[in-house]
Amino acid sequence: MSNIKLKLLHLADILRCETDEDHSLSGSELIQKLADCGITVSRQTLYEDIELLKDYGMDIYTEKNFGSANLYSLASRDFELPELKLLVDTIQFSQLVTPNKSKDLIHKLSSLTSEFQAKQLERLIIVTDRLKGLNESVYYSIDAIHSAVLQKQKISFKYFNHGIDKKKVYRNDGKPYTVSPYTLACSNNNYYLIAFHDKYNDLSQFRIDRMEKIKITDEPRRELPKGFIMEKYTQKVFSMYNGELKEVELIFDNSLIDAAIDRFGKQVWLTAVDDGHFSVRATLSISPTFFSWLFQFGDKVKLIAPYDVKEELKTHAERFMSNLK
Repeated sequence: MSNIKLKLLHLADILRCETDEDHSLSGSELIQKLADCGITVSRQTLYEDIELLKDYGMDIYTEKNFGSANLYSLASRDFELPELKLLVDTIQFSQLVTPNKSKDLIHKLSSLTSEFQAKQLERLIIVTDRLKGLNESVYYSIDAIHSAVLQKQKISFKYFNHGIDKKKVYRNDGKPYTVSPYTLACSNNNYYLIAFHDKYNDLSQFRIDRMEKIKITDEPRRELPKGFIMEKYTQKVFSMYNGELKEVELIFDNSLIDAAIDRFGKQVWLTAVDDGHFSVRATLSISPTFFSWLFQFGDKVKLIAPYDVKEELKTHAERFMSNLK
């Protein structure tokens, strides 16, 4: 009786694992595979079971062949093969995911398709270890933070930097921080917690891979002011957005069109200056990060306005050059 109850589950697993749009099994083959599982089934019962699985929602395709056995396969799944390939590539490129965790996650994703298509998930992508995260505790830290955000509770944790010997140097004299968590942000392949810090009476950012011993407290978090837009805040804080907002005008060599779109977004307005150059007007925060971004392009970019930002850029360049003397 227990085998009879498990029959449909085994049949569903066989169809998921051993069939797809390019691979089918006949009724006889399905009966034999069920027998290998210790389940005896008649051909008529098999047909009825397949219909039950269809009623349940499984997209089982029947290829009817007159004069020969019908063939059965699972025609579609929750995740199509291109979607699984995209997920695999994302995992392999993610700095957050360690090499071992990558293998584990990809193995689990492989179970969502047939054994034949799973081989195509063995992607030929070379990812150097230095680009992969080294601390698997980050996953559990993220989970704890999400739980605290949903519960609207404060969290406590220890926070550290690295010393010249690469060992941890705990901040705040090793005492735990207690903050009100709101959301997570990703910038330059690093994950950050955005939270309100009572000590500074302001929002702060913490690298999640530098947080330890995260605990959800019994204290409710401090709520943000009504109308506060977190997306605008994160845009200002990360990358070049951590200074005073100003409108700037830049002239780029045409070879930098992609770089400009990557930095300012597809909505940015590009204006042709001549056959080889275009200009951009954008409102952004003026910071050393912004100036460093400009420097990488050398003479292929020119800051036109405003005057005070041009002077600040000169000062920034002079300070850098003074270190070369």
